[in-house]
Amino acid sequence: MTSAFAVDRAFAVIAFKRRLAYKTQWLVGLVLGGGAMLVSMAMWRELLSGGALSGYDWDAMRAYIIIGFITATMVFGAADWHIADRILDGHVAIDLTKPVDFQRARAAEYVGSMCSTIPTVALGVLGAWLLFDPPGPVSATAGALTAVSLVLVFPLAFGITYLTVLVCFWTKRYLGVMWLREALLSFFSGMMVPLAFMPSWLQAVAWALPFPHFTTTPSAIYLGHVDTAGALGLLAAEAAWAAGLWFGARLIFNQAVKKVTVHGG
Repeated sequence: MTSAFAVDRAFAVIAFKRRLAYKTQWLVGLVLGGGAMLVSMAMWRELLSGGALSGYDWDAMRAYIIIGFITATMVFGAADWHIADRILDGHVAIDLTKPVDFQRARAAEYVGSMCSTIPTVALGVLGAWLLFDPPGPVSATAGALTAVSLVLVFPLAFGITYLTVLVCFWTKRYLGVMWLREALLSFFSGMMVPLAFMPSWLQAVAWALPFPHFTTTPSAIYLGHVDTAGALGLLAAEAAWAAGLWFGARLIFNQAVKKVTVHGG
């Protein structure tokens, strides 16, 4: 067991260092992500200048946007292309001969690459806090449960990303699949617009998917839109999605490897 975790740590560290090696890309991500957050802040300040909308006033929206920035930076900044390339160029055939579980190794790499976004998140949140002074969590319990929700984003993001990457076994392409995943995640998570602003039927569709747990769940807990029991229910659903996606992906992978193509044959 110890050796297995040592292998996981090695994969995660390599992915972390690989991401930080491209300093220019890291800086561009910081500027673009931080700039988008500031633009969003300015837009919502004007929209909410007349009062609250659907339970969100300017104070709540400031915290909501920062939480959305944190999750978006972690999820969209992770190295999904590295996993897809192993399938598209046929290296997965070599991986299958190694005494290392393919999914677990890719999960370690993905989590390592997500950790590389932490400096970007820290600087962006610090800047937003200094400029806009958002409110803190409604209680210490809410703050702790929000942190748990953000931690669960790591396995949840990997599960969704890994499933979409497995589509490469059939499509032999990844770019379009990635764009579709990011569009669905951005919309149904509430990163673009809070789900509370959407029609009730569209909210129901969103909550039938795992996407709301990226932004809506942590922000609802942080802002006190749900009580402690409700927060625990949301965390249980988030954890269940992460576990379900993990085991579902294993079943799909067992079928997908039958589609491996190496050098066109």
